[in-house]
Amino acid sequence: MTLQKPIVLSISGDLHTDPAVLEKFSKDASSYRILPKLVAAPRNEADVAKILRFARAEGVGVVCRGGGSGLSGAGVGEGIILNFKKHFNRVVSVGEETVVQPGAVLDAILRKMAEKNLMLPSVPSSSAWCTLGGNVGTRSTGPRTARYGTIDEFVSSLRFVTAGGEIVDTRERLPGDLEEGIRRIRDRYLEDTESRSLVDRRPYIAGGYNLKALSAFSDEREIAAHLMVGSIGTLGIVTEIRLHLIGMKPSLGTFLAHFRDRSEFAEAAVRIKALNPAALEFADARCSGQARGRFLNLSDPGTVFTMMVEFDESREQAQAGKAVLESFDISGLKEIPSGSEDEAALWEDRRKILPSLWNYAGKRGWLLPSIIDDIAIHLKDAGSVIEAIDSRLKELGHETVFFGHLGFGSIHARPYFDPGKGGLIDQVMRVSQETFTVLRAFNGTLVGEHNSGRSRSVYLKEELGPAYKYLRMIKELFDPDDVLNPGTLFDTPPIYVHMDLGGG
Repeated sequence: MTLQKPIVLSISGDLHTDPAVLEKFSKDASSYRILPKLVAAPRNEADVAKILRFARAEGVGVVCRGGGSGLSGAGVGEGIILNFKKHFNRVVSVGEETVVQPGAVLDAILRKMAEKNLMLPSVPSSSAWCTLGGNVGTRSTGPRTARYGTIDEFVSSLRFVTAGGEIVDTRERLPGDLEEGIRRIRDRYLEDTESRSLVDRRPYIAGGYNLKALSAFSDEREIAAHLMVGSIGTLGIVTEIRLHLIGMKPSLGTFLAHFRDRSEFAEAAVRIKALNPAALEFADARCSGQARGRFLNLSDPGTVFTMMVEFDESREQAQAGKAVLESFDISGLKEIPSGSEDEAALWEDRRKILPSLWNYAGKRGWLLPSIIDDIAIHLKDAGSVIEAIDSRLKELGHETVFFGHLGFGSIHARPYFDPGKGGLIDQVMRVSQETFTVLRAFNGTLVGEHNSGRSRSVYLKEELGPAYKYLRMIKELFDPDDVLNPGTLFDTPPIYVHMDLGGG
């Protein structure tokens, strides 16, 4: 493509075509590398609208970018990268209505919230560098999603720029064609009991679009806002996010339990979940042994899983949870004082799991590519699903580590790859397909967090069945020319295309 420099340079923000900047934005935290043609750092909505009108006219793809913490390859592309972190990063207000620009780093936002005794529960482990725009784009989760839900639960409204360069505020009346189109898709979906049933009985679906918004809301403006959440920038470019927060909820009981048996681990998870914990996390023995945190470590050779649980409703709730854990044949149980340094250290161990595993792999010359990343299962099947995936991938020659958010059935499965064995592309494809086969057997989903992106969208049609057509209808309504983040949800190439298998 040819960029008409005089047109693009009329924005008030910054533009970069120098190789060093393009290289920097060719990768995110996923395993993909795609060199863009241009990196633009807009200063305002007018800049975003101008770039999108230009891109649509020129047939150039546009990818919005926050902190680059995405794991599915949705933050890279060969067209124009919009860098929101540089200028579009204000925390406009914190209070009854909290207003934030998409490039604001999450930890900085959380600090301002804490000053007013408020919190946003859906905090991913990457909070030190991820941005709120990226959190909204991926419908982010975190340990406290177990009780409080995803970030979608806390988005009240937002502003976004359409693929055609029109600015939309979901508190106000939508453009006529968008309002009518949403109404038409919603009405068809509500009548389609087969598709609704398929979506509703899945444990948790973070891939594609938030189809449950079509039945959860009657107002087209609310549907538009909640379709944008989790759309990884394929429906519009979010420029302002309005949140409703909750008061700070201190821990009233935190526990670390070591399990010897997979089936008891799964049963305990179901019983703990029934108590509505604030957080219910886990790591397998390999993960604990390799991450080597202060608390998250392999203290007993008989341990197969370590469970981390937090309660914040009442002391009675916490003691009921402790009694549940004590009723199993666990190899160790530690109650950690609420508000203590030890409690902070435990959750810091949890946040550092993935960076620790990257470091562990690097020291051995292995790769830890983001292929499976996260899956979603019914909680009762947790032990069986992990055992099945572990067995299948072991047959293929891969050691796999498992950790994640048990509280809503999200499991991170990370197989190591030895580049010395060769045939990496074939290995990637086989690992991906074998995992999907296991999940189908347990009626699980391949995408429990982070959206599907380049690494897993190829499975969406098979996974969603008749409901898949609604993804296409929504995309056609919002972005008929496929300007916004092309190749990440639809018409995606095989997952190995653009993978940088020389890194992690």
